[in-house]
Amino acid sequence: MALLCATMLVFAQNSTQTALLQHGDEITTFYGADAFISAEAAATTGDIITLSSGTFNAPEILDKSITLRGVGCVTDDELDIHPTTIAGNIKACVTDSNEKHLTVEGVFFDGVFQFEILRAPVFIKCNFEEIKWNGGSTEGSYDSDFINCRIKWFRSAYIQNTTFHNCVVYDSRDGMSAGESFNTIIAYNSVFGLYQPHNNLFAYNSVVYGNGMKGNSVAHNCIARGAGIIAYCSYYDCWVYEEFRDIFETFEGPAYDGNNYVTESFRLNSEVANQCLGQDGTQVGIYGGNMPYSTRPTYMTNYRTTVGQHSTPDGKLNIHIEVIDGNK
Repeated sequence: MALLCATMLVFAQNSTQTALLQHGDEITTFYGADAFISAEAAATTGDIITLSSGTFNAPEILDKSITLRGVGCVTDDELDIHPTTIAGNIKACVTDSNEKHLTVEGVFFDGVFQFEILRAPVFIKCNFEEIKWNGGSTEGSYDSDFINCRIKWFRSAYIQNTTFHNCVVYDSRDGMSAGESFNTIIAYNSVFGLYQPHNNLFAYNSVVYGNGMKGNSVAHNCIARGAGIIAYCSYYDCWVYEEFRDIFETFEGPAYDGNNYVTESFRLNSEVANQCLGQDGTQVGIYGGNMPYSTRPTYMTNYRTTVGQHSTPDGKLNIHIEVIDGNK
């Protein structure tokens, strides 16, 4: 990791929460808890919004195909980074074509992420309390990609063709009835909890638990907590363990308990990691495959903003922005 520093003169502000809006070569800075709201309102399709650490209020509706970047979804003690948090519920209705889709990385959504229409969105290294359809357009969301994300409650109704790479999905169900879910989900190297049977879950090199894979579902090289999880689907080269403590290094409690979806590492114990190998020869679960789980950003972003004590004669303050290059 390379730590870079930049100092710039800007007009005095009362808060160090910042949102940088990049439109081509032009960058505009917004400040305060409503900085994300202001930046989103000013953005146009294709723009990039970069948020600093801190808690930001959510816009009433996110309706543009932008790239939204935070500094990360958890506290990183080694780098002394605190997360970017979006407080409250947020609704997304982005109707641009697949070539211009919503992309979000390094953000903790501390509320309900609702969607009406989303076409091919991409979420990277994000944490979600809940994702669900808001009951608007029945077009819903489709062709979604989640990479290195954690989701506490995933409501799969009107979420078609969703792919998870090295993710933790704590509680998946359609959220509309007690019946079975039929929307197609593909999970690679993930930890997937089914609190409702699923008929179209294609799991590869993953850990699955809950109420079962049924119908067209297929499990390849998966760890199942309990034989009943995969008993009614097609499965190949899978392993069955009865308890979480037999699978993971540590486990803080029952699967559906508190905020373990954020705090639990979900690391396999050494015996299981060496025995349970995916189709590519790496360990099953979120630390295997070609995108092992990590919370650190993959781009350069500002993660800490401090205000100098002395202003210039024209009323400006020294704003010191530290950025981290996640590619080094």
